[in-house]
Amino acid sequence: MAAAALVACTPRSADLVTPRRPATTSSAASPAGREVVFGIDRLIGGFNPHTLADLTPISEAVAGLLLPSAFHQTPAGQWVLDHTLLDSAEVTRTEPFTVTYRIRRNAQWSDITPIAAEDFSYLAEQMRSQPGVVDSAGYQLIDQVVSRDGGETVEVVFSRPYAGWRTLFHNLLPAHLLKDAPGGWSKALDAGVPVSGGPFAMTSVDRSRGEMVLERNDRYWATPAQVDRIRFRQGSQAALVDALHTGGAQAALFSRPDAITEALLRTAGLGLTAVVVPQPTLVSVLLRPASPVLSDQRVRTAVAAALDRPALIATGVASGPSATLRADSEVLAPSTPAYHATAPATGVPMRPDPATTRRLLTDAGYTRGQTVWERAGQPLRLVVAAPANREPYGTIAARVVDQLQTAGIDAELREVDADELFTTLLGPSASPARGGAAEVTAPAGAGSARSTPAAATNEITPGVDIVVAPQPAAGHPASELASWYGCPLVVPAKLAPAPPNPANLCDLTLQPVIERALTQNDPAGPIPSTVEAALWDLVVTIPLYQPASLLITSSQLLNVAPGTPREGPLEGAARWELRR
Repeated sequence: MAAAALVACTPRSADLVTPRRPATTSSAASPAGREVVFGIDRLIGGFNPHTLADLTPISEAVAGLLLPSAFHQTPAGQWVLDHTLLDSAEVTRTEPFTVTYRIRRNAQWSDITPIAAEDFSYLAEQMRSQPGVVDSAGYQLIDQVVSRDGGETVEVVFSRPYAGWRTLFHNLLPAHLLKDAPGGWSKALDAGVPVSGGPFAMTSVDRSRGEMVLERNDRYWATPAQVDRIRFRQGSQAALVDALHTGGAQAALFSRPDAITEALLRTAGLGLTAVVVPQPTLVSVLLRPASPVLSDQRVRTAVAAALDRPALIATGVASGPSATLRADSEVLAPSTPAYHATAPATGVPMRPDPATTRRLLTDAGYTRGQTVWERAGQPLRLVVAAPANREPYGTIAARVVDQLQTAGIDAELREVDADELFTTLLGPSASPARGGAAEVTAPAGAGSARSTPAAATNEITPGVDIVVAPQPAAGHPASELASWYGCPLVVPAKLAPAPPNPANLCDLTLQPVIERALTQNDPAGPIPSTVEAALWDLVVTIPLYQPASLLITSSQLLNVAPGTPREGPLEGAARWELRR
Protein backbone atom coordinates (compact mmCIF):
# COMPACT_ATOMS: atom_id res chain seq x y z
CA MET A 1 0.00 0.00 0.00
CA ALA A 2 2.86 2.39 0.80
CA ALA A 3 4.43 1.80 -2.58
CA ALA A 4 1.11 2.24 -4.32
CA ALA A 5 0.58 5.56 -2.58
CA LEU A 6 3.98 6.75 -3.72
CA VAL A 7 3.42 5.88 -7.36
CA ALA A 8 -0.19 7.03 -7.59
CA CYS A 9 -1.44 8.92 -10.61
CA THR A 10 -0.35 12.51 -10.98
CA PRO A 11 -2.83 15.00 -9.49
CA ARG A 12 -3.55 18.43 -10.88
CA SER A 13 -0.56 20.52 -9.86
CA ALA A 14 -0.11 24.08 -8.67
CA ASP A 15 0.63 26.67 -11.32
CA LEU A 16 4.03 28.29 -11.51
CA VAL A 17 4.66 31.96 -12.21
CA THR A 18 3.60 32.34 -15.84
CA PRO A 19 6.58 32.98 -18.13
CA ARG A 20 6.30 35.50 -20.94
CA ARG A 21 6.54 32.76 -23.53
CA PRO A 22 5.64 29.28 -22.33
CA ALA A 23 8.40 26.78 -22.87
CA THR A 24 7.77 23.72 -24.99
CA THR A 25 8.56 20.37 -23.44
CA SER A 26 8.69 16.82 -24.59
CA SER A 27 5.93 15.57 -22.28
CA ALA A 28 3.27 15.02 -24.93
CA ALA A 29 5.38 12.68 -27.01
CA SER A 30 7.49 11.10 -24.29
CA PRO A 31 7.11 7.37 -23.76
CA ALA A 32 6.55 6.40 -20.13
CA GLY A 33 9.85 4.49 -20.16
CA ARG A 34 11.79 7.75 -20.35
CA GLU A 35 10.43 8.99 -17.02
CA VAL A 36 12.44 8.73 -13.81
CA VAL A 37 10.42 8.54 -10.59
CA PHE A 38 12.51 10.10 -7.84
CA GLY A 39 11.39 9.65 -4.25
CA ILE A 40 11.89 12.40 -1.66
CA ASP A 41 11.09 12.46 2.03
CA ARG A 42 10.25 16.18 2.21
CA LEU A 43 9.03 18.74 -0.32
CA ILE A 44 9.34 21.93 1.71
CA GLY A 45 10.47 25.52 1.27
CA GLY A 46 10.89 27.68 -1.77
CA PHE A 47 13.36 27.37 -4.63
CA ASN A 48 15.64 30.40 -4.30
CA PRO A 49 19.07 28.81 -3.74
CA HIS A 50 20.51 32.15 -2.58
CA THR A 51 18.42 32.55 0.58
CA LEU A 52 18.92 30.91 3.97
CA ALA A 53 15.16 30.38 4.15
CA ASP A 54 15.20 28.15 1.06
CA LEU A 55 18.47 26.38 1.83
CA THR A 56 17.08 22.83 1.67
CA PRO A 57 18.49 19.70 0.02
CA ILE A 58 15.79 19.71 -2.67
CA SER A 59 16.14 23.38 -3.60
CA GLU A 60 19.91 22.96 -3.84
CA ALA A 61 19.56 19.80 -5.90
CA VAL A 62 17.03 21.23 -8.33
CA ALA A 63 18.79 24.57 -8.81
CA GLY A 64 21.63 23.01 -10.75
CA LEU A 65 19.19 21.51 -13.29
CA LEU A 66 17.33 24.78 -13.94
CA LEU A 67 19.63 27.72 -13.29
CA PRO A 68 22.82 28.46 -15.26
CA SER A 69 26.14 29.20 -13.54
CA ALA A 70 29.34 30.93 -14.57
CA PHE A 71 31.56 28.34 -12.89
CA HIS A 72 31.16 24.92 -11.28
CA GLN A 73 33.04 23.37 -8.39
CA THR A 74 35.08 20.20 -8.89
CA PRO A 75 35.53 17.51 -6.19
CA ALA A 76 39.01 18.95 -5.56
CA GLY A 77 37.44 22.30 -4.70
CA GLN A 78 38.51 24.09 -7.89
CA TRP A 79 36.14 26.28 -9.90
CA VAL A 80 35.98 25.62 -13.64
CA LEU A 81 34.27 27.67 -16.35
CA ASP A 82 30.87 26.44 -17.50
CA HIS A 83 31.19 26.52 -21.26
CA THR A 84 27.48 25.86 -21.77
CA LEU A 85 26.82 29.42 -20.53
CA LEU A 86 30.04 31.35 -21.17
CA ASP A 87 32.59 31.57 -23.93
CA SER A 88 35.06 33.09 -21.48
CA ALA A 89 35.48 34.78 -18.12
CA GLU A 90 38.72 36.50 -17.16
CA VAL A 91 40.26 39.37 -15.24
CA THR A 92 40.65 42.12 -17.84
CA ARG A 93 41.82 44.98 -15.60
CA THR A 94 43.51 45.21 -12.24
CA GLU A 95 42.84 48.95 -11.60
CA PRO A 96 39.99 48.80 -10.91
CA PHE A 97 39.74 45.04 -10.59
CA THR A 98 37.43 44.02 -13.44
CA VAL A 99 36.19 40.64 -14.61
CA THR A 100 34.68 40.32 -18.10
CA TYR A 101 32.18 37.56 -18.87
CA ARG A 102 31.24 36.74 -22.47
CA ILE A 103 27.93 34.91 -22.70
CA ARG A 104 27.29 32.39 -25.47
CA ARG A 105 25.04 33.89 -28.14
CA ASN A 106 22.59 30.99 -28.04
CA ALA A 107 22.22 30.92 -24.24
CA GLN A 108 18.58 31.61 -23.43
CA TRP A 109 15.86 31.08 -20.86
CA SER A 110 13.13 28.62 -21.78
CA ASP A 111 10.79 31.51 -22.70
CA ILE A 112 13.33 32.49 -25.43
CA THR A 113 14.61 35.52 -23.49
CA PRO A 114 18.42 35.68 -23.86
CA ILE A 115 20.50 35.15 -20.75
CA ALA A 116 22.18 38.51 -20.49
CA ALA A 117 24.00 41.10 -18.39
CA GLU A 118 20.68 42.00 -16.75
CA ASP A 119 20.67 38.61 -15.00
CA PHE A 120 24.16 39.22 -13.61
CA SER A 121 23.24 42.72 -12.45
CA TYR A 122 20.00 41.58 -10.79
CA LEU A 123 21.68 38.83 -8.80
CA ALA A 124 24.54 41.10 -7.68
CA GLU A 125 22.12 43.81 -6.55
CA GLN A 126 19.95 41.42 -4.56
CA MET A 127 22.85 39.60 -2.95
CA ARG A 128 24.45 42.77 -1.61
CA SER A 129 21.23 44.41 -0.42
CA GLN A 130 18.88 41.68 0.85
CA PRO A 131 19.03 40.17 4.36
CA GLY A 132 19.23 36.42 4.87
CA VAL A 133 21.23 35.56 1.75
CA VAL A 134 23.91 32.91 1.32
CA ASP A 135 27.47 34.28 1.10
CA SER A 136 27.01 37.96 0.31
CA ALA A 137 30.58 39.16 0.97
CA GLY A 138 31.88 38.72 -2.58
CA TYR A 139 28.91 40.59 -4.03
CA GLN A 140 29.47 43.42 -1.55
CA LEU A 141 32.81 44.05 -3.29
CA ILE A 142 31.07 44.79 -6.62
CA ASP A 143 30.91 48.49 -7.53
CA GLN A 144 29.00 48.09 -10.79
CA VAL A 145 27.91 45.65 -13.46
CA VAL A 146 28.26 47.03 -16.99
CA SER A 147 26.38 45.63 -19.98
CA ARG A 148 28.10 45.65 -23.38
CA ASP A 149 27.41 44.16 -26.82
CA GLY A 150 23.66 44.18 -26.28
CA GLY A 151 23.97 42.32 -22.97
CA GLU A 152 26.19 39.53 -24.31
CA THR A 153 29.29 40.89 -22.56
CA VAL A 154 29.28 41.64 -18.83
CA GLU A 155 31.92 43.73 -17.10
CA VAL A 156 31.91 43.42 -13.32
CA VAL A 157 33.92 46.13 -11.57
CA PHE A 158 35.08 45.45 -8.00
CA SER A 159 36.13 47.91 -5.31
CA ARG A 160 39.23 45.81 -4.62
CA PRO A 161 40.83 42.59 -5.90
CA TYR A 162 38.79 39.51 -5.09
CA ALA A 163 40.39 36.08 -5.45
CA GLY A 164 37.06 34.27 -5.09
CA TRP A 165 35.39 35.92 -8.09
CA ARG A 166 34.88 32.53 -9.78
CA THR A 167 32.41 31.54 -7.05
CA LEU A 168 30.06 34.40 -7.96
CA PHE A 169 27.06 34.20 -10.32
CA HIS A 170 26.34 30.60 -9.44
CA ASN A 171 22.69 29.77 -10.22
CA LEU A 172 21.69 32.92 -12.11
CA LEU A 173 18.05 33.96 -11.83
CA PRO A 174 15.74 35.27 -14.62
CA ALA A 175 15.79 39.02 -13.94
CA HIS A 176 13.17 39.78 -16.60
CA LEU A 177 10.57 37.83 -14.59
CA LEU A 178 11.66 38.31 -10.99
CA LYS A 179 12.57 42.00 -10.76
CA ASP A 180 8.88 43.00 -10.73
CA ALA A 181 7.39 39.72 -9.43
CA PRO A 182 4.79 39.86 -6.62
CA GLY A 183 6.36 39.14 -3.26
CA GLY A 184 9.78 40.34 -4.31
CA TRP A 185 13.07 38.59 -3.78
CA SER A 186 12.12 36.42 -0.81
CA LYS A 187 8.77 35.16 -2.17
CA ALA A 188 9.07 35.12 -5.97
CA LEU A 189 10.34 31.53 -6.15
CA ASP A 190 8.19 30.05 -3.38
CA ALA A 191 5.82 28.40 -5.86
CA GLY A 192 8.49 27.23 -8.29
CA VAL A 193 11.01 28.34 -10.90
CA PRO A 194 9.07 29.93 -13.80
CA VAL A 195 11.65 29.47 -16.56
CA SER A 196 14.78 27.42 -17.03
CA GLY A 197 18.30 28.01 -18.25
CA GLY A 198 19.31 24.38 -17.80
CA PRO A 199 18.62 20.94 -19.26
CA PHE A 200 15.29 20.57 -17.40
CA ALA A 201 12.31 22.89 -16.79
CA MET A 202 10.01 22.84 -13.78
CA THR A 203 6.46 22.26 -15.02
CA SER A 204 4.50 21.61 -11.83
CA VAL A 205 4.71 21.67 -8.03
CA ASP A 206 1.88 20.22 -5.95
CA ARG A 207 2.72 20.49 -2.27
CA SER A 208 -0.61 19.10 -1.11
CA ARG A 209 0.17 15.79 -2.83
CA GLY A 210 3.93 16.06 -2.44
CA GLU A 211 4.78 15.96 -6.13
CA MET A 212 7.01 18.00 -8.43
CA VAL A 213 7.79 17.47 -12.12
CA LEU A 214 10.83 18.49 -14.16
CA GLU A 215 10.68 17.93 -17.91
CA ARG A 216 13.40 18.07 -20.50
CA ASN A 217 13.90 21.64 -21.68
CA ASP A 218 13.70 21.42 -25.46
CA ARG A 219 14.97 25.00 -25.73
CA TYR A 220 18.21 24.15 -23.96
CA TRP A 221 21.01 24.98 -26.35
CA ALA A 222 23.62 22.49 -25.06
CA THR A 223 23.51 18.68 -24.88
CA PRO A 224 19.91 17.65 -24.18
CA ALA A 225 18.89 15.50 -21.25
CA GLN A 226 18.75 11.77 -21.88
CA VAL A 227 15.50 11.26 -19.97
CA ASP A 228 12.32 13.17 -20.72
CA ARG A 229 10.99 13.68 -17.23
CA ILE A 230 11.93 13.46 -13.55
CA ARG A 231 8.88 13.06 -11.34
CA PHE A 232 9.59 13.75 -7.67
CA ARG A 233 7.23 12.04 -5.25
CA GLN A 234 7.15 12.53 -1.51
CA GLY A 235 6.69 9.58 0.81
CA SER A 236 7.60 8.12 4.16
CA GLN A 237 10.93 6.37 4.51
CA ALA A 238 9.23 2.98 4.38
CA ALA A 239 7.24 3.93 1.27
CA LEU A 240 10.34 5.20 -0.51
CA VAL A 241 12.37 2.07 0.22
CA ASP A 242 9.46 -0.16 -0.82
CA ALA A 243 9.06 1.73 -4.10
CA LEU A 244 12.79 1.42 -4.80
CA HIS A 245 12.67 -2.31 -4.09
CA THR A 246 9.60 -2.99 -6.26
CA GLY A 247 10.62 -0.72 -9.18
CA GLY A 248 8.04 1.98 -8.52
CA ALA A 249 10.89 4.49 -8.16
CA GLN A 250 14.34 4.47 -9.72
CA ALA A 251 16.01 6.75 -7.17
CA ALA A 252 15.35 8.51 -3.88
CA LEU A 253 16.92 11.20 -1.72
CA PHE A 254 16.70 10.99 2.07
CA SER A 255 17.45 14.46 3.38
CA ARG A 256 17.92 13.35 7.00
CA PRO A 257 18.80 9.65 6.99
CA ASP A 258 19.07 7.91 10.34
CA ALA A 259 19.46 4.44 11.78
CA ILE A 260 15.89 3.56 10.73
CA THR A 261 16.68 4.52 7.13
CA GLU A 262 19.68 2.22 7.06
CA ALA A 263 17.70 -0.63 8.62
CA LEU A 264 14.96 -0.28 5.99
CA LEU A 265 17.53 -0.34 3.20
CA ARG A 266 19.15 -3.48 4.58
CA THR A 267 15.75 -5.15 4.69
CA ALA A 268 15.10 -4.23 1.05
CA GLY A 269 17.97 -6.45 -0.04
CA LEU A 270 20.32 -6.19 -3.00
CA GLY A 271 20.05 -4.07 -6.12
CA LEU A 272 20.23 -0.63 -4.48
CA THR A 273 23.25 1.70 -4.42
CA ALA A 274 23.63 4.20 -1.59
CA VAL A 275 25.83 7.30 -1.76
CA VAL A 276 26.29 9.76 1.10
CA VAL A 277 26.07 13.34 -0.23
CA PRO A 278 27.18 16.03 2.26
CA GLN A 279 25.07 19.18 2.19
CA PRO A 280 26.71 22.63 1.74
CA THR A 281 25.88 23.72 5.30
CA LEU A 282 26.74 23.25 8.94
CA VAL A 283 24.09 22.82 11.60
CA SER A 284 25.08 25.52 14.05
CA VAL A 285 23.92 27.16 17.27
CA LEU A 286 24.17 30.93 16.96
CA LEU A 287 24.52 32.96 20.16
CA ARG A 288 23.73 36.45 18.94
CA PRO A 289 25.78 39.38 20.31
CA ALA A 290 22.89 41.54 19.06
CA SER A 291 20.86 40.18 21.97
CA PRO A 292 20.80 42.62 24.92
CA VAL A 293 21.50 39.63 27.18
CA LEU A 294 24.19 37.91 25.11
CA SER A 295 26.02 41.10 24.15
CA ASP A 296 27.95 40.52 27.41
CA GLN A 297 30.56 37.94 26.48
CA ARG A 298 30.61 36.62 30.04
CA VAL A 299 26.94 35.71 29.75
CA ARG A 300 27.41 34.35 26.24
CA THR A 301 30.24 32.09 27.41
CA ALA A 302 28.25 31.03 30.48
CA VAL A 303 25.34 30.02 28.26
CA ALA A 304 27.66 28.08 25.95
CA ALA A 305 29.10 26.31 29.00
CA ALA A 306 25.58 25.19 29.92
CA LEU A 307 25.15 23.44 26.56
CA ASP A 308 26.07 19.80 25.99
CA ARG A 309 27.49 19.97 22.47
CA PRO A 310 28.04 16.19 22.04
CA ALA A 311 24.42 15.57 23.06
CA LEU A 312 23.19 18.18 20.56
CA ILE A 313 25.23 16.54 17.81
CA ALA A 314 23.84 13.11 18.69
CA THR A 315 20.31 14.52 18.62
CA GLY A 316 20.81 15.96 15.15
CA VAL A 317 22.63 13.12 13.41
CA ALA A 318 20.24 10.45 14.83
CA SER A 319 22.84 7.72 14.22
CA GLY A 320 22.85 8.50 10.49
CA PRO A 321 25.78 9.16 8.12
CA SER A 322 26.13 12.74 9.38
CA ALA A 323 27.70 11.27 12.52
CA THR A 324 31.02 11.07 10.67
CA LEU A 325 30.86 14.78 9.72
CA ARG A 326 31.31 16.44 13.11
CA ALA A 327 32.14 20.12 12.54
CA ASP A 328 35.19 21.21 14.53
CA SER A 329 35.94 24.32 12.48
CA GLU A 330 34.15 27.66 12.69
CA VAL A 331 34.12 28.09 8.89
CA LEU A 332 35.09 24.99 6.91
CA ALA A 333 32.81 22.01 6.38
CA PRO A 334 34.25 18.54 7.13
CA SER A 335 33.80 17.55 3.46
CA THR A 336 36.01 20.44 2.30
CA PRO A 337 39.42 19.29 0.98
CA ALA A 338 41.24 21.86 3.15
CA TYR A 339 39.29 21.01 6.30
CA HIS A 340 41.10 20.54 9.59
CA ALA A 341 39.85 20.74 13.16
CA THR A 342 40.50 24.04 14.94
CA ALA A 343 38.28 23.54 17.98
CA PRO A 344 39.91 23.70 21.41
CA ALA A 345 40.69 20.30 22.88
CA THR A 346 38.94 21.12 26.13
CA GLY A 347 36.81 23.83 27.67
CA VAL A 348 33.87 25.82 26.33
CA PRO A 349 32.04 25.03 24.09
CA MET A 350 33.31 21.49 23.62
CA ARG A 351 31.65 20.06 26.72
CA PRO A 352 29.27 21.33 29.39
CA ASP A 353 31.00 23.09 32.28
CA PRO A 354 28.57 23.96 35.12
CA ALA A 355 31.36 25.55 37.18
CA THR A 356 32.14 28.03 34.39
CA THR A 357 28.44 28.83 34.02
CA ARG A 358 28.15 29.61 37.74
CA ARG A 359 31.34 31.68 37.86
CA LEU A 360 30.64 33.83 34.79
CA LEU A 361 26.97 34.48 35.59
CA THR A 362 27.99 35.52 39.09
CA ASP A 363 30.64 37.85 37.63
CA ALA A 364 27.93 39.36 35.38
CA GLY A 365 25.79 40.20 38.43
CA TYR A 366 23.38 37.26 38.42
CA THR A 367 22.43 35.20 41.44
CA ARG A 368 20.88 31.75 41.50
CA GLY A 369 17.32 31.93 42.82
CA GLN A 370 15.20 29.01 43.84
CA THR A 371 14.68 27.91 40.25
CA VAL A 372 16.49 30.27 37.83
CA TRP A 373 19.32 32.75 37.59
CA GLU A 374 18.21 36.33 38.30
CA ARG A 375 19.52 39.88 38.24
CA ALA A 376 17.73 42.87 39.78
CA GLY A 377 14.72 40.64 40.39
CA GLN A 378 14.44 39.66 36.70
CA PRO A 379 15.11 36.09 35.50
CA LEU A 380 17.79 35.41 32.92
CA ARG A 381 15.52 34.64 29.99
CA LEU A 382 16.47 33.64 26.44
CA VAL A 383 14.48 33.09 23.25
CA VAL A 384 15.73 30.12 21.20
CA ALA A 385 14.51 30.16 17.59
CA ALA A 386 14.61 27.71 14.70
CA PRO A 387 13.09 27.73 11.20
CA ALA A 388 9.76 25.91 11.27
CA ASN A 389 9.42 22.63 9.35
CA ARG A 390 13.15 22.46 8.75
CA GLU A 391 14.39 19.48 10.67
CA PRO A 392 16.69 18.88 12.45
CA TYR A 393 16.79 22.53 13.56
CA GLY A 394 13.59 22.48 15.60
CA THR A 395 14.50 19.26 17.39
CA ILE A 396 17.96 20.54 18.27
CA ALA A 397 16.54 23.89 19.41
CA ALA A 398 14.16 22.06 21.75
CA ARG A 399 17.13 20.20 23.19
CA VAL A 400 18.97 23.52 23.68
CA VAL A 401 15.97 24.83 25.64
CA ASP A 402 15.95 21.71 27.83
CA GLN A 403 19.66 22.04 28.58
CA LEU A 404 19.37 25.73 29.46
CA GLN A 405 16.41 25.13 31.73
CA THR A 406 18.30 22.35 33.50
CA ALA A 407 21.10 24.89 34.14
CA GLY A 408 18.63 27.36 35.67
CA ILE A 409 18.27 29.61 32.62
CA ASP A 410 14.71 30.44 31.59
CA ALA A 411 14.42 29.59 27.88
CA GLU A 412 11.58 29.66 25.36
CA LEU A 413 11.43 27.84 22.04
CA ARG A 414 10.05 29.60 18.95
CA GLU A 415 9.78 27.82 15.64
CA VAL A 416 9.29 30.60 13.11
CA ASP A 417 8.52 30.70 9.39
CA ALA A 418 11.91 30.58 7.69
CA ASP A 419 11.38 33.74 5.62
CA GLU A 420 10.32 35.72 8.69
CA LEU A 421 13.18 34.38 10.78
CA PHE A 422 16.02 35.18 8.38
CA THR A 423 14.74 38.41 6.85
CA THR A 424 12.82 40.05 9.71
CA LEU A 425 13.85 38.66 13.08
CA LEU A 426 17.52 38.39 12.08
CA GLY A 427 17.39 41.23 9.56
CA PRO A 428 18.82 44.76 9.64
CA SER A 429 17.03 45.90 12.81
CA ALA A 430 20.29 46.67 14.58
CA SER A 431 23.25 49.00 14.11
CA PRO A 432 26.89 48.07 14.81
CA ALA A 433 28.40 49.20 18.07
CA ARG A 434 31.67 51.07 17.88
CA GLY A 435 33.63 48.87 20.20
CA GLY A 436 32.85 45.43 18.79
CA ALA A 437 29.65 43.42 18.63
CA ALA A 438 26.50 44.96 17.26
CA GLU A 439 23.65 46.06 19.48
CA VAL A 440 19.99 45.40 18.79
CA THR A 441 17.21 47.91 19.33
CA ALA A 442 14.57 45.35 20.34
CA PRO A 443 14.38 43.68 23.75
CA ALA A 444 14.71 39.93 23.87
CA GLY A 445 11.42 38.12 24.04
CA ALA A 446 9.17 41.01 23.04
CA GLY A 447 6.10 40.18 20.97
CA SER A 448 5.08 37.02 19.21
CA ALA A 449 7.31 34.69 17.19
CA ARG A 450 4.94 34.95 14.23
CA SER A 451 4.21 38.66 14.45
CA THR A 452 3.96 41.01 11.48
CA PRO A 453 7.22 42.83 10.63
CA ALA A 454 7.76 45.92 12.76
CA ALA A 455 7.69 48.29 9.79
CA ALA A 456 4.10 47.32 9.09
CA THR A 457 2.81 47.58 12.64
CA ASN A 458 5.02 50.21 14.31
CA GLU A 459 5.82 47.59 16.94
CA ILE A 460 9.25 46.51 18.11
CA THR A 461 10.58 43.47 16.28
CA PRO A 462 10.71 40.46 18.63
CA GLY A 463 14.20 39.67 19.85
CA VAL A 464 15.95 36.39 19.20
CA ASP A 465 18.86 35.45 21.43
CA ILE A 466 19.85 32.02 20.13
CA VAL A 467 19.20 30.50 16.71
CA VAL A 468 19.70 26.94 15.51
CA ALA A 469 20.17 27.39 11.79
CA PRO A 470 22.03 26.33 8.65
CA GLN A 471 25.43 27.98 8.27
CA PRO A 472 26.61 28.04 4.62
CA ALA A 473 29.81 26.07 4.09
CA ALA A 474 31.71 24.12 1.40
CA GLY A 475 32.15 27.15 -0.88
CA HIS A 476 34.84 29.86 -0.92
CA PRO A 477 36.23 29.84 2.65
CA ALA A 478 37.13 33.53 2.94
CA SER A 479 33.77 34.61 1.51
CA GLU A 480 31.92 32.41 3.99
CA LEU A 481 34.04 33.81 6.81
CA ALA A 482 33.27 37.40 5.83
CA SER A 483 29.58 36.71 5.17
CA TRP A 484 28.92 34.94 8.50
CA TYR A 485 31.24 36.87 10.83
CA GLY A 486 32.31 40.10 9.12
CA CYS A 487 31.01 43.65 9.30
CA PRO A 488 29.11 44.86 6.22
CA LEU A 489 31.76 46.06 3.78
CA VAL A 490 32.08 49.75 2.98
CA VAL A 491 30.43 50.48 -0.38
CA PRO A 492 30.33 53.55 -2.65
CA ALA A 493 27.85 56.24 -1.69
CA LYS A 494 25.61 55.32 -4.64
CA LEU A 495 25.00 51.85 -3.17
CA ALA A 496 22.93 51.05 -0.11
CA PRO A 497 24.85 49.48 2.80
CA ALA A 498 24.58 45.72 3.09
CA PRO A 499 22.52 44.15 5.90
CA PRO A 500 24.40 42.68 8.88
CA ASN A 501 25.20 39.01 9.23
CA PRO A 502 22.64 36.80 11.07
CA ALA A 503 24.41 37.31 14.43
CA ASN A 504 24.75 41.05 13.81
CA LEU A 505 28.38 40.57 14.81
CA CYS A 506 30.89 43.28 13.90
CA ASP A 507 34.20 42.80 15.69
CA LEU A 508 36.46 45.68 14.69
CA THR A 509 39.54 43.83 15.89
CA LEU A 510 38.93 40.86 13.60
CA GLN A 511 37.57 42.80 10.64
CA PRO A 512 40.93 43.81 9.06
CA VAL A 513 42.08 40.17 9.14
CA ILE A 514 38.78 39.00 7.65
CA GLU A 515 39.05 41.51 4.82
CA ARG A 516 42.65 40.53 4.06
CA ALA A 517 41.57 36.89 3.81
CA LEU A 518 38.77 37.92 1.45
CA THR A 519 41.17 39.61 -0.98
CA GLN A 520 44.18 37.30 -0.74
CA ASN A 521 45.67 35.81 -3.88
CA ASP A 522 44.83 32.17 -3.14
CA PRO A 523 41.12 31.65 -3.97
CA ALA A 524 40.99 28.55 -1.76
CA GLY A 525 43.46 29.72 0.84
CA PRO A 526 43.09 28.59 4.43
CA ILE A 527 41.47 30.74 7.06
CA PRO A 528 44.18 32.24 9.32
CA SER A 529 44.53 30.17 12.48
CA THR A 530 44.37 33.33 14.57
CA VAL A 531 40.89 34.04 13.19
CA GLU A 532 39.60 30.55 14.00
CA ALA A 533 40.97 30.78 17.54
CA ALA A 534 39.40 34.21 18.05
CA LEU A 535 36.03 32.97 16.78
CA TRP A 536 36.03 30.05 19.20
CA ASP A 537 36.83 32.50 22.01
CA LEU A 538 33.98 34.82 21.00
CA VAL A 539 31.50 31.95 21.37
CA VAL A 540 29.16 33.37 18.74
CA THR A 541 28.73 30.23 16.64
CA ILE A 542 28.87 26.70 17.99
CA PRO A 543 29.11 24.47 14.91
CA LEU A 544 27.75 20.97 15.42
CA TYR A 545 28.01 18.89 12.25
CA GLN A 546 27.60 18.88 8.49
CA PRO A 547 24.28 17.29 7.49
CA ALA A 548 24.36 14.66 4.78
CA SER A 549 21.71 13.33 2.43
CA LEU A 550 21.55 9.73 1.25
CA LEU A 551 21.07 9.18 -2.48
CA ILE A 552 19.69 5.74 -3.29
CA THR A 553 19.51 4.44 -6.85
CA SER A 554 18.27 1.18 -8.28
CA SER A 555 19.91 -0.78 -11.06
CA GLN A 556 17.32 0.68 -13.46
CA LEU A 557 19.08 4.07 -13.44
CA LEU A 558 22.48 4.47 -15.09
CA ASN A 559 25.22 7.15 -15.07
CA VAL A 560 24.41 8.54 -11.62
CA ALA A 561 27.31 10.56 -10.18
CA PRO A 562 26.50 13.10 -7.44
CA GLY A 563 28.45 16.34 -7.40
CA THR A 564 30.16 18.27 -4.64
CA PRO A 565 28.05 19.61 -1.76
CA ARG A 566 27.82 22.92 -3.61
CA GLU A 567 26.68 21.27 -6.86
CA GLY A 568 24.26 18.84 -5.25
CA PRO A 569 23.15 15.21 -5.54
CA LEU A 570 21.47 15.67 -8.94
CA GLU A 571 24.48 17.04 -10.79
CA GLY A 572 24.74 15.14 -14.02
CA ALA A 573 21.03 14.22 -14.09
CA ALA A 574 21.01 15.27 -17.76
CA ARG A 575 23.24 12.23 -18.40
CA TRP A 576 21.02 9.76 -16.55
CA GLU A 577 19.73 6.84 -18.61
CA LEU A 578 17.14 4.20 -17.91
CA ARG A 579 18.19 0.61 -18.43
CA ARG A 580 16.33 -0.85 -21.36
